[in-house]
Amino acid sequence: MLTLEEIFPPYALRIACGPVELRVLRDEDFPELVELVRGGVEAPGLPMPFLRAWHDEPFAPGAPDGFPTSSLAWWWTQRATFAPSEWRLALAVRRDGVLVGMQDLHAPDFQQTRQVLTGSWLGRAHQGRGTGTLMRRLVVGLALDELGAESCESGYIVGNHASAAVSRKVGYVDNGRRRVVQHLRDGKIGADEQRVVVTPETFVRPQEPVSVEGAEALRRFLGIGPRMTGPSDG
Repeated sequence: MLTLEEIFPPYALRIACGPVELRVLRDEDFPELVELVRGGVEAPGLPMPFLRAWHDEPFAPGAPDGFPTSSLAWWWTQRATFAPSEWRLALAVRRDGVLVGMQDLHAPDFQQTRQVLTGSWLGRAHQGRGTGTLMRRLVVGLALDELGAESCESGYIVGNHASAAVSRKVGYVDNGRRRVVQHLRDGKIGADEQRVVVTPETFVRPQEPVSVEGAEALRRFLGIGPRMTGPSDG
C-alpha cells in the first residue's frame, strides 16, 4: 500500500536545524494549532501584522462561521489547489517538538518567475527566542538551495519593528513600499507595507547544520529540475 507521503509528496518534506523543525501542516496538527492561536499571536504594542485579522475572529468551535472553521477552510484550500502553476506550503514550525508557529511559502507561476513569497507568525509565548529568524532562514534556504528560486519576497506593516529586525537578520533588503488594506474585526483600515526581498547574495544562512528531507520528491511533484550544487553542499 502506498504511504500518504508517496501520494502527496509535500508531506515528506522535513527541514530541521537545532531545536527547530518545519513540516507541512497535517490534520492532526490542527487541535494544537487552534490552541496556539487562542493563546495570542500579536506582539503587544506593534501594528496588527496580517492583511486580515483571522486570528481575532469569534471563537466558535463546531460552528460554520468564526474561528477555527474559517482558518481550517483556508488551510484545506491550500492543499486542495496545490499545483505546479501555483502552490503554497503551509509549514508547521515546532521547537523541541512543540508547535510554536507557521511558516508559509507561496509561489504563483514559479517555473517562469523563480520567485516565492514568504510569510510567518509565532505564538506570542514563543516570540523573542530566535525562532522567528531561524524558521525564516530555513524556508529561504529551501527555496533558494533546494527549489532553485532566485529571490524570496515578503513584507511587513510599517511600524512592526520586530518583523523588520527578523527580515534584516535573514538578509532581506528593502524593496519599496505599497499601500494596503487591512481587514480588522471592526472594519477596514489603510496601512503602509514595507516590501523586502532576499537573494542568494544577501541571504544570511543558519550557523548550525541544516537537514532537509523530501526535497527531491517535492521538486518532481512541482515539475522542477534536479537540484543544482549550491552553497549548502559540503
